[in-house]
Amino acid sequence: MKISASIQAANQLDLLNHIDSNNIKFDQLHIDITDGHFAENISMSFKVIEMLKNNTDYYLDVHLMINDNLKYGEIAFDCGADLVTVHKESTELKDFIKLSEFNKNIGIGLLPGTSNSELDEYLQYAHSVLLLGVNPGFSNQSQAIDLPRKVNDFNTSFPNYSGEVIVDGGVKNEDLKVFEKIGVDVVVQGGAIFG
Repeated sequence: MKISASIQAANQLDLLNHIDSNNIKFDQLHIDITDGHFAENISMSFKVIEMLKNNTDYYLDVHLMINDNLKYGEIAFDCGADLVTVHKESTELKDFIKLSEFNKNIGIGLLPGTSNSELDEYLQYAHSVLLLGVNPGFSNQSQAIDLPRKVNDFNTSFPNYSGEVIVDGGVKNEDLKVFEKIGVDVVVQGGAIFG
Protein backbone atom coordinates (compact mmCIF):
# COMPACT_ATOMS: atom_id res chain seq x y z
CA MET A 1 0.00 0.00 0.00
CA LYS A 2 1.28 3.44 -0.95
CA ILE A 3 0.90 6.73 0.89
CA SER A 4 0.05 9.83 -1.14
CA ALA A 5 0.87 13.09 0.63
CA SER A 6 -1.82 15.74 0.28
CA ILE A 7 0.14 18.94 -0.24
CA GLN A 8 -2.88 21.05 0.70
CA ALA A 9 -1.82 20.39 4.30
CA ALA A 10 1.78 21.46 3.67
CA ASN A 11 3.28 24.91 4.20
CA GLN A 12 2.40 26.65 0.92
CA LEU A 13 5.03 29.34 1.44
CA ASP A 14 7.82 26.77 1.63
CA LEU A 15 6.24 23.87 -0.24
CA LEU A 16 9.26 22.14 -1.74
CA ASN A 17 11.22 22.23 1.53
CA HIS A 18 8.20 21.00 3.52
CA ILE A 19 7.77 18.11 1.08
CA ASP A 20 11.48 17.28 1.25
CA SER A 21 11.65 17.40 5.05
CA ASN A 22 8.81 14.84 5.32
CA ASN A 23 9.82 12.59 2.43
CA ILE A 24 10.24 9.41 4.50
CA LYS A 25 6.51 9.46 5.30
CA PHE A 26 5.07 9.02 1.80
CA ASP A 27 5.51 7.58 -1.69
CA GLN A 28 3.79 10.08 -3.98
CA LEU A 29 2.10 13.49 -3.98
CA HIS A 30 -1.63 14.26 -3.97
CA ILE A 31 -2.72 17.63 -5.35
CA ASP A 32 -6.25 18.83 -4.62
CA ILE A 33 -7.70 21.39 -7.01
CA THR A 34 -11.04 22.95 -6.11
CA ASP A 35 -13.01 25.66 -7.89
CA GLY A 36 -15.22 27.25 -5.24
CA HIS A 37 -18.29 25.71 -6.90
CA PHE A 38 -18.12 21.92 -6.59
CA ALA A 39 -16.29 22.45 -3.30
CA GLU A 40 -16.63 25.60 -1.23
CA ASN A 41 -12.91 26.29 -1.07
CA ILE A 42 -10.62 27.47 -3.86
CA SER A 43 -7.25 25.74 -3.72
CA MET A 44 -4.19 24.96 -5.84
CA SER A 45 -3.37 26.36 -9.25
CA PHE A 46 -2.51 24.06 -12.13
CA LYS A 47 0.89 25.79 -12.07
CA VAL A 48 1.62 23.82 -8.88
CA ILE A 49 1.43 20.60 -10.91
CA GLU A 50 4.00 21.97 -13.37
CA MET A 51 6.25 23.22 -10.58
CA LEU A 52 6.22 19.85 -8.79
CA LYS A 53 6.77 17.95 -12.05
CA ASN A 54 9.78 20.12 -12.84
CA ASN A 55 11.29 20.09 -9.34
CA THR A 56 10.57 16.61 -7.93
CA ASP A 57 10.58 13.00 -9.10
CA TYR A 58 7.31 12.08 -7.40
CA TYR A 59 4.31 10.45 -9.04
CA LEU A 60 1.67 13.21 -9.12
CA ASP A 61 -1.86 12.21 -8.22
CA VAL A 62 -4.22 15.12 -9.01
CA HIS A 63 -7.71 15.21 -7.48
CA LEU A 64 -10.09 17.58 -9.26
CA MET A 65 -13.07 18.74 -7.20
CA ILE A 66 -14.45 21.04 -9.85
CA ASN A 67 -17.32 21.27 -12.35
CA ASP A 68 -15.64 21.42 -15.77
CA ASN A 69 -13.70 18.17 -15.67
CA LEU A 70 -13.50 17.56 -19.41
CA LYS A 71 -11.60 20.81 -19.94
CA TYR A 72 -9.49 20.83 -16.80
CA GLY A 73 -8.79 17.09 -16.72
CA GLU A 74 -6.88 17.45 -19.97
CA ILE A 75 -5.11 20.55 -18.66
CA ALA A 76 -4.02 18.66 -15.54
CA PHE A 77 -2.46 15.91 -17.67
CA ASP A 78 -0.79 18.51 -19.89
CA CYS A 79 0.71 20.13 -16.78
CA GLY A 80 2.33 16.84 -15.76
CA ALA A 81 -0.21 14.88 -13.71
CA ASP A 82 0.42 11.12 -13.71
CA LEU A 83 -3.11 10.36 -12.50
CA VAL A 84 -6.16 12.61 -12.56
CA THR A 85 -9.25 11.82 -10.49
CA VAL A 86 -12.54 13.53 -11.32
CA HIS A 87 -15.80 13.19 -9.42
CA LYS A 88 -18.75 11.14 -10.57
CA GLU A 89 -21.04 13.82 -9.16
CA SER A 90 -19.68 16.43 -11.60
CA THR A 91 -18.73 14.27 -14.60
CA GLU A 92 -21.19 12.78 -17.06
CA LEU A 93 -20.32 9.31 -18.32
CA LYS A 94 -19.73 10.54 -21.89
CA ASP A 95 -17.20 13.08 -20.61
CA PHE A 96 -15.46 10.47 -18.47
CA ILE A 97 -15.14 8.21 -21.51
CA LYS A 98 -13.60 11.09 -23.48
CA LEU A 99 -11.11 11.71 -20.66
CA SER A 100 -10.21 8.00 -20.58
CA GLU A 101 -9.51 8.18 -24.32
CA PHE A 102 -7.28 11.23 -23.77
CA ASN A 103 -5.30 9.48 -21.01
CA LYS A 104 -5.88 6.01 -19.57
CA ASN A 105 -4.74 7.16 -16.10
CA ILE A 106 -8.09 8.72 -15.25
CA GLY A 107 -9.74 7.93 -11.94
CA ILE A 108 -13.29 8.36 -10.69
CA GLY A 109 -14.00 9.83 -7.26
CA LEU A 110 -17.04 9.60 -5.01
CA LEU A 111 -18.24 11.96 -2.29
CA PRO A 112 -18.96 10.47 1.15
CA GLY A 113 -22.74 10.59 0.73
CA THR A 114 -22.90 9.05 -2.75
CA SER A 115 -23.64 5.34 -3.05
CA ASN A 116 -20.92 3.11 -4.47
CA SER A 117 -23.51 1.76 -6.91
CA GLU A 118 -23.28 5.10 -8.76
CA LEU A 119 -19.84 4.02 -10.02
CA ASP A 120 -21.10 1.02 -11.96
CA GLU A 121 -21.01 2.44 -15.51
CA TYR A 122 -17.72 4.28 -14.94
CA LEU A 123 -15.54 1.45 -13.69
CA GLN A 124 -14.68 -0.13 -17.04
CA TYR A 125 -13.03 3.18 -18.02
CA ALA A 126 -11.44 3.98 -14.65
CA HIS A 127 -7.78 3.41 -13.81
CA SER A 128 -8.68 3.95 -10.16
CA VAL A 129 -11.50 4.69 -7.72
CA LEU A 130 -11.12 7.32 -5.00
CA LEU A 131 -13.48 7.01 -2.05
CA LEU A 132 -13.63 10.31 -0.18
CA GLY A 133 -14.20 10.16 3.56
CA VAL A 134 -14.70 13.90 4.12
CA ASN A 135 -16.62 16.69 2.44
CA PRO A 136 -14.28 18.25 -0.11
CA GLY A 137 -12.24 21.40 0.04
CA PHE A 138 -10.49 21.58 3.41
CA SER A 139 -7.62 19.73 5.04
CA ASN A 140 -7.42 18.10 8.50
CA GLN A 141 -11.09 17.05 8.72
CA SER A 142 -12.46 14.09 10.64
CA GLN A 143 -14.12 11.39 8.56
CA ALA A 144 -17.78 12.07 7.74
CA ILE A 145 -18.49 8.37 7.14
CA ASP A 146 -17.17 4.94 8.10
CA LEU A 147 -14.58 4.79 5.32
CA PRO A 148 -13.48 1.16 5.89
CA ARG A 149 -17.13 0.12 5.59
CA LYS A 150 -17.43 2.03 2.30
CA VAL A 151 -14.33 0.23 1.01
CA ASN A 152 -15.70 -3.15 2.05
CA ASP A 153 -19.02 -2.34 0.38
CA PHE A 154 -17.18 -1.36 -2.81
CA ASN A 155 -15.16 -4.60 -2.78
CA THR A 156 -18.33 -6.64 -2.27
CA SER A 157 -20.29 -4.77 -4.95
CA PHE A 158 -17.50 -4.83 -7.55
CA PRO A 159 -15.37 -7.93 -6.85
CA ASN A 160 -13.94 -7.97 -10.38
CA TYR A 161 -12.67 -4.40 -10.40
CA SER A 162 -8.91 -4.60 -10.97
CA GLY A 163 -7.95 -0.92 -10.80
CA GLU A 164 -6.51 0.89 -7.82
CA VAL A 165 -8.63 1.71 -4.80
CA ILE A 166 -7.69 5.00 -3.14
CA VAL A 167 -9.04 6.39 0.13
CA ASP A 168 -8.82 10.06 0.97
CA GLY A 169 -9.83 12.13 3.96
CA GLY A 170 -9.26 11.99 7.69
CA VAL A 171 -7.00 8.91 7.62
CA LYS A 172 -4.81 8.71 10.71
CA ASN A 173 -1.66 6.63 11.01
CA GLU A 174 -3.43 4.15 13.29
CA ASP A 175 -5.94 3.48 10.48
CA LEU A 176 -3.34 2.37 7.94
CA LYS A 177 -3.26 -1.33 8.86
CA VAL A 178 -7.04 -1.53 8.57
CA PHE A 179 -7.00 -0.11 5.06
CA GLU A 180 -4.11 -2.31 4.00
CA LYS A 181 -5.93 -5.39 5.28
CA ILE A 182 -9.06 -4.64 3.25
CA GLY A 183 -7.13 -4.18 0.01
CA VAL A 184 -6.71 -0.42 -0.35
CA ASP A 185 -3.88 0.40 -2.77
CA VAL A 186 -3.28 4.07 -1.94
CA VAL A 187 -4.07 6.12 1.17
CA VAL A 188 -4.07 9.89 0.95
CA GLN A 189 -2.88 11.67 4.10
CA GLY A 190 -2.37 15.36 4.73
CA GLY A 191 -2.33 16.43 8.35
CA ALA A 192 -0.90 13.06 9.42
CA ILE A 193 2.17 13.84 7.31
CA PHE A 194 2.57 17.62 7.40
CA GLY A 195 0.92 18.38 10.74
